[in-house]
Amino acid sequence: MEAPDELRAKIADFPGYGNDIELRHSDEYVRAYLGEALAAIGARCTLAPDVRQRLDDVLLRVEFADPRAFATHRVAGETEPEDGVRAVARADVATVELADRAAAIDAESASRFLDEAVGALDARDAALRAVAMKMA
Repeated sequence: MEAPDELRAKIADFPGYGNDIELRHSDEYVRAYLGEALAAIGARCTLAPDVRQRLDDVLLRVEFADPRAFATHRVAGETEPEDGVRAVARADVATVELADRAAAIDAESASRFLDEAVGALDARDAALRAVAMKMA
């Protein structure tokens, strides 16, 4: 499946979802996009210690793929199930749109934004796991 235009416009060389390898690379690109936005919040805002810890926890989460999302064994290049990939693409668009809002986040709204980021990551992970289960 081709990547949505919203993702190609925001992330240079976004690979799309045509096969397992592209899906994995797309996952990395979206997590990195959100991670950069989160890191910018941490750099410009003086956060309460508990919020700083939550930010650090979410930053650590975006550094690594959810191992459960890619736990099945597949043949390299195998096509992903189309309906599941659409769900991943929708979750990716929502995550990128969330990341784009990060520039407006201040110390007072950082905790709510982190809640949204965790929700977006949870939705992405669930969509990725659903694709993996359909391929198993």
